[in-house]
Amino acid sequence: MNKPWQLILVLVGIFVAGGVTGTFVTMRFGREWAMRRPGPDYQWAPKHLKRLSDRLGLQADQQAQILPIVKRNMEELSQVRNGCITATNAVFDKMQHEISEKLTPEQLVKYEQFNKEMRERARRVMPERFGHSPGQGPGGPPAGDPSHSPDDRPPPEKPAETKN
Repeated sequence: MNKPWQLILVLVGIFVAGGVTGTFVTMRFGREWAMRRPGPDYQWAPKHLKRLSDRLGLQADQQAQILPIVKRNMEELSQVRNGCITATNAVFDKMQHEISEKLTPEQLVKYEQFNKEMRERARRVMPERFGHSPGQGPGGPPAGDPSHSPDDRPPPEKPAETKN
């Protein structure tokens, strides 16, 4: 290779191949790693307390006083997060009900199959959220799962119509 453009072309090819490979590896294993690690409720409080202690030089009695504060607020954050999930599910329920009303019987069958496939995909990607809920067997949809078909949940209430 005595021509500089050939060397540049080879180096660019190696760079592109590395980028493509890195993307696929990250997509494959990064998602699995993120799904396996415990949520912030379990590990955030002790790690945050350690960071505070390291940076601020907290004494043992201060750590003992601060830990319940951190834990309490993590519980509150968890409740806020669950409220957002519940609100999101309500919007999905409403949307699916409204869409179902506009479909022919043949389309409704396909739509229900589509929703079933989406539930299965959600369970594979986020098993902790869609895998199992109290009162249901493993793999069952959680209460308020936005991807239930209209046959296995009551339709959401329609907003009251106003007369002008």
